[in-house]
Amino acid sequence: MSDPNLPPIDPAKGAWDEKELSRRNFLEGAFFTVTGIAAVGVVGAGGRFLVGESLEPRTASWVKIGSVADLKAGTVHMVNYAMKVRDAWRDIQQKGTLYAFSTDGARYQVLDGTCTHLGCIVKWDNAEGAFACPCHSARFTRDGVVVSGPPPKALRTLETKVEDGALWARI
Repeated sequence: MSDPNLPPIDPAKGAWDEKELSRRNFLEGAFFTVTGIAAVGVVGAGGRFLVGESLEPRTASWVKIGSVADLKAGTVHMVNYAMKVRDAWRDIQQKGTLYAFSTDGARYQVLDGTCTHLGCIVKWDNAEGAFACPCHSARFTRDGVVVSGPPPKALRTLETKVEDGALWARI
């Protein structure tokens, strides 16, 4: 069924035959195509440059806490560490404080000493039997649970392992 208002179809003519493609139209189309492809490449490379390696998972490092023979049960031991880590596109010196303890001398717990509120380093208060944050008077139990103050969550508990008589914590 054909529409009588349409011109008759000539099978000898193709779609390009109706309108001749001028040199100007061809170059204009080629320019915009190449520019579009280049823009996608620039945006992709620029985005990768800005984001860097920050989206790649950081490999965890193990920090030696000390000999398990020196870690007396019931006592909280403070350990300061410094290690070189790669932060996006630069190497930086990461420093931190960890607290290790054991109630029975067989199972060990290591807490990150960084307050979960604003990142201050907490101190162990032996008299109170709790961690105290000097910045905003926050208090944490020995297990790192928030007792008072503004921190939104408990101190981070780290994975531990005992290897060759030494306690290690995974940062």
